[in-house]
Amino acid sequence: MPRFVEGCFMKPCLIHCSYHKCLTAYYSRVMDVLYNHLMPWGNGFRHFNSFIDHFYDHLGQYKIISVNNHLLDFRRLSNYRITRFIRDPRDLVVSGYLYHKQAIEDWSRIIGPEEEAWETVNGHVPPGMKRTDSYASYLQRLSQDEGLIAEIDFRRHHFKTMATWPSDNPDIMILRYEDIIGDERRAFQTLFSFYDLPWLEKKIGGCLAGMYAAHRF
Repeated sequence: MPRFVEGCFMKPCLIHCSYHKCLTAYYSRVMDVLYNHLMPWGNGFRHFNSFIDHFYDHLGQYKIISVNNHLLDFRRLSNYRITRFIRDPRDLVVSGYLYHKQAIEDWSRIIGPEEEAWETVNGHVPPGMKRTDSYASYLQRLSQDEGLIAEIDFRRHHFKTMATWPSDNPDIMILRYEDIIGDERRAFQTLFSFYDLPWLEKKIGGCLAGMYAAHRF
């Protein structure tokens, strides 16, 4: 068995970090199929949404893990390679606003939520919400301009952490949303090379990345 040191194996912890509406579902789809279905031996891939404490509790227990909407505490990572997907914050706001109005996710339908109820997305409850509102119903009764402002407020924790990620760490690779869309296979082959994965995993993973169109997620 690999040796466990300070929450991470001697081999680098392979970690993916992104933000809500920045290809999280797409990344998870590729990795889940690759490591939990096509190569289902051992603990393959797990996504922790925004449950950061659970993420830290499971460091070193999976081949690849991912978490959203947080800046990591690098003092808790003894050895790591991190990939990040980033997207223009203005696009995140517009995409999130249109998506959340549809009440697709369970948390967006919770009536009168406290912030703890939104832990799965690390969201901030806009002060204009009433006790009879869910986030989706709140956006539905606002004008578009008001709804976009509410989405910015919802993203308060996200934007705070975005500004504090290091930009010059050689163990962190950044891929831009705009560069991934339409070139998914190449983007994931670059990502797999950074992870230093075996040839077969790179090959199959690249094929999966090309097979699933990122824009669907």
